[in-house]
Amino acid sequence: MHGGTKQVRTLVAQGIRRAHWTDDRSGVAAGVYPDDSDEPWGDQLRRWRDEVQRWTQQDLVDQVIRLAFTTNEERGTKLDIRLVGRWETGAVQRPQAVYRRLLDQLGAPVPSTRRAPTVTRPATGMPGGCPAAADPISLASTTSDRDSDGWDGDSSVLRRDFLRASGSLALSGLLGSVLGNTSSSTSTIEVATDLTNRLTSLRRLDDTLGGADTYKLYNAEAELSARILQGGTARDAVHRALLAVHAEQSQQAGWAAFDAGWHDLAREHFRRSHAAAVESGDPGLAGNALAFHAYQLITLGKPARSISEKSVQTAGEDGVDPGVRALLYSRAAWTFALDGDADTTARCLGVAEEAHAVADARTPDYAAWIDADELAIMTGRCWSELRRPLRAVPVLESALGRYSDVHARDKALYSSWLAQSYADAGEVEQAAETVATSLHVMGNVASVRPRQRLTEVAERLGQRHSDVPAVQELLRGDALHPLDVRR
Repeated sequence: MHGGTKQVRTLVAQGIRRAHWTDDRSGVAAGVYPDDSDEPWGDQLRRWRDEVQRWTQQDLVDQVIRLAFTTNEERGTKLDIRLVGRWETGAVQRPQAVYRRLLDQLGAPVPSTRRAPTVTRPATGMPGGCPAAADPISLASTTSDRDSDGWDGDSSVLRRDFLRASGSLALSGLLGSVLGNTSSSTSTIEVATDLTNRLTSLRRLDDTLGGADTYKLYNAEAELSARILQGGTARDAVHRALLAVHAEQSQQAGWAAFDAGWHDLAREHFRRSHAAAVESGDPGLAGNALAFHAYQLITLGKPARSISEKSVQTAGEDGVDPGVRALLYSRAAWTFALDGDADTTARCLGVAEEAHAVADARTPDYAAWIDADELAIMTGRCWSELRRPLRAVPVLESALGRYSDVHARDKALYSSWLAQSYADAGEVEQAAETVATSLHVMGNVASVRPRQRLTEVAERLGQRHSDVPAVQELLRGDALHPLDVRR
C-alpha cells in the first residue's frame, strides 16, 4: 500500500504528542468552588477540562487513572468517559469521594458541600441542533465485566467478542486520519501485510518511550484492524491474517496501557488479543496474550499461576516457533519464581534457553526481542525473587553491563532486581548506589513501573538499614517521589 510511510509519520507525530500542564488557569480556581457560585459543578468541570487544560474527556480519564495508580487509589482506576460525561451534564452532581480527592489533586473543580440544583441540559452540544463530536470511548467501558479482577484465559465466551465490542467504539480523529477511505473491499493479504509491517516499525517506539506516550498510537492501529475485520468479506486466509495482526496490535496496546498503569484498559486488550489469536489459529500468539495477562496479575498482587500454566501448554503445541516458545517459558518462569517454586522455575528457564538456541530469523517480531541477554536478565530476576543472590548477582551484573542506557525504562526496571540482590547479599551501599543510578538512567520516561519498583527497593533499604549514610542520602533524594501526572 502506497503512502504507508507518510501515515506512520503522521501517527508518530500525533500519537506521542504530550499534553502539558499550565499554570495559567484563566481565572478558574482549583479545588472546591465557593458555595455562592451559580455555575453548576458539571459546567465548571467541563470548562476547566476543555478551556484551561485543553483535554478531551478521555484525556481527563487518563490523568485520573494515572494519578489513582500512583497514589494507590484502586477504585479510582475504574473511571471511564461515560461517567465523566454524566458529571459534566449534571446527571451525577457529586462524584464518589475517591474521585473528588483525585480531581482535587489534579487541580480540577470539585463540588461544594452544598447540594447543587438539578440541571436539565439538552442532548445536543452545538448550535443548530448538531450533536457534539463524541470522544473516543474507552475500551474499559465496553466490557460488561470490567470490574472483575481477572480473566481465566478461557476463550469460549470471548471468540469474536472483540469485534462486537469494537462496534461500539467511536473512531478517534487519529484513527480517521489513518482509515481514510479504507473499506471491506480492501481486505486483502496486502492490507494485512502492511498493518503487520507498520506494527513492526511502531513497536520500536517501545524501546525508548513509556506506555503513556504510545498507548493512543497502538490503540488506533488495533481499532483500524477491527474496523476492517467488521467488513467480514475477506477470504479465510486473509481473515486469519487480519485476526493475527489484530491480536498483535491489541497486545501492544495492552502492554502500553499496562506500562502506564491503566489496568482496566490493559486487561481488556489482552482479552481481545487472546480471542483474536485463538480465532486465527495461532497458539503461540494466544499464549503470549495469556503471558501478558499473567504478568499484569502479578503486578496487581493477584494469583497468576494457572494462567501461566495455560501459556506453557500453548507453547508446546505443534507449529509454535522456537523463539516464541522461549518467550513463553521465560515469562512462565517468572510467575513460578514469584510463587516460590524454584524447581519449576529452573525447568522453565532451561526449556527457554534450549528453545532460544534453535530459534532463527523466522521468529515473529513480537518475540524476536528475546535474546541471550534478555534470557539472562530474566534468569537473574527469577533467582533474585527466590532470594538466591549468589546466583542472581553475577548474571544480572554481566547482562546489564551490556544493556544500553538507550533502553532507559527496561534497564532501570531490571536493575531494581540487581539492587535487591545486593541488599540480600549484605552489600547495602552497592544496592543504594544501583537504585540511585537507575533513577538517573530512566529520567522522565512516562512509565510508572520502574519508579514504583525502585521506590519499593529503596523503602525496604530504609526499613532495614536506615543508619547507613548511602541509604539516608538515597531516601532524601527528590527522584524517588515525584508526582508527575503529565502526558
